[in-house]
Amino acid sequence: MRLEGKVAIVTGAGKGIGLGIVHCLAKEGADVVVNTLHQETAQKVADEVQGMGRKSLAVAADVTKKEGAERVVKATTDALGRIDILVNNFGAHTEAFYTRPNSKFTDQEIKEWDDDYEFNLKSHVLMCMAAVPVLVEQQSGKIINIASVAGKMPIPAQMPYGALKAGLIYFTRTLAVELGQYNINVNCICPGGIYSGMTERFLQRAIDSNPEAKGMTPRQFYEKFVQPNIAKNARSPLKRELLAEDVGWAVVFFASEESRNITGQSLTVDCGMVSY
Repeated sequence: MRLEGKVAIVTGAGKGIGLGIVHCLAKEGADVVVNTLHQETAQKVADEVQGMGRKSLAVAADVTKKEGAERVVKATTDALGRIDILVNNFGAHTEAFYTRPNSKFTDQEIKEWDDDYEFNLKSHVLMCMAAVPVLVEQQSGKIINIASVAGKMPIPAQMPYGALKAGLIYFTRTLAVELGQYNINVNCICPGGIYSGMTERFLQRAIDSNPEAKGMTPRQFYEKFVQPNIAKNARSPLKRELLAEDVGWAVVFFASEESRNITGQSLTVDCGMVSY
């Protein structure tokens, strides 16, 4: 196993991409600290990790706040003694993204930009501020930031979200330059869209406006109306659904010794959509 004996932190680990990352890290032998906003959610995932034979710790904290990020790091070092892998996965769309999905720049309000900064860049910066001193003292560590394909391609309706994800890519490259002397690798993964809670919110709106979809769950709607189109979508050369575990295995690679001489990079995981 590539990560046996390693201690990993994953923020935003309760569902979706974060949950997929946790499972992949644990499968490769890592002990995993699970961070979510709510203790019950974090504990459920931590129990799953322990069921795989790994140590795990559930830490409920808001990592968009300095004290929340510091709580996660302190709980980890107190319980497990070190940090080998930091996965900054926490991120979110603002409420306006759902209520005005096709908004133009002139429709957007400053609160959207402020919220996107907190969710999609500040949380990563705060976690690094809390964890980097530990990694520097150890003279080792892997930091993996989860950005998005939105940070690499112009999507006007997602301008605040995409701009902050692009900022995260820059933050990754620059931090990598500074921390390389301490044997710390910093890399970034840019996933495409996966089926998640965010997806379900969009699909529910589609269900409500589609008479053929009456009574369907979001997943049923996805399988009947969305999945068939993936195979026809010329922007996705591999023509299949992207899964959370696909991102998780990319994280495992960056967390392992196989990537020891790779730093400051952003890897797109999206079935080829951006590069097509």
